[in-house]
Amino acid sequence: MTDDKQTVTLGSTLNAPSDAADHGPWPARGAVIEIVERGRATDDTTGGSVIVPNEIRINGQALLSSAEHPIKVHDIEIEDRNVVYVTLTLLARRVTIAAEDDL
Repeated sequence: MTDDKQTVTLGSTLNAPSDAADHGPWPARGAVIEIVERGRATDDTTGGSVIVPNEIRINGQALLSSAEHPIKVHDIEIEDRNVVYVTLTLLARRVTIAAEDDL
C-alpha cells in the first residue's frame, strides 16, 4: 500500500488504519530479538564457538522462557529481503487482551 508521503508496510497490525498517524508507531517494525549466552564471548578454541543461550531479550528487555519449549528460528525470503520468523514460548505474569483505549 503506497501513498505520496510514505510507503506503509503491514506488520503486526491486522489491518492498516485509514490514518496511520492515529495508530502508534507506523510503519510497523519487527522486534529486535536477542538469543544470547550471558557473560561470555566466543573464541578460536575447540568448542569456543559453541553458544549455549541462557537469555532471551526482545527490544532489550530480558524475558523468561520455558526450558521445555525450544526456540525455533525460521529463515524465509520475501521480495529480495531476508526476514526471520522466531517462535518463542514465554512465561507471562499477566496477559491483557483489550482495546487500547479501554485500558
